[in-house]
Amino acid sequence: MRAPSASTLVETFRIDNEQANLIRKLAKYVDEPEKLSEVVEASCPGTVKYVRSLHSSPWGSHMWRVTVALHAMDETLGTHGVEGLGPGSGSSHAPPYEYLNTGDSYAATLIYKRSTDTLFISSWGDIAEKHPSWE
Repeated sequence: MRAPSASTLVETFRIDNEQANLIRKLAKYVDEPEKLSEVVEASCPGTVKYVRSLHSSPWGSHMWRVTVALHAMDETLGTHGVEGLGPGSGSSHAPPYEYLNTGDSYAATLIYKRSTDTLFISSWGDIAEKHPSWE
């Protein structure tokens, strides 16, 4: 998954380089299950607990690895969970976007766009305004 640069993450979220680099590693390793698992295990104890609570392993599915990576990013930034945005489509019924909930619809956050496998910075309020048909 593509992600913003470490310097952009540091500047936007007022985090340190270590946190920014962790977010970038999580994004980078979404398609490498063993590496993603290692990074999560080493750096995100809350996400390790989440993965262990699942009824099946998330490592074999791209969609589930994205879910794990976003959960770990949420833990890293200290936001309030991962939320879906937009109506689900396709056989998975997955929403077109997922975002880290900051508690403010117009605060900058990380947003995942499923169709392009991209992580970018915006607000979920801005995304929703661009899609009035979702109402």
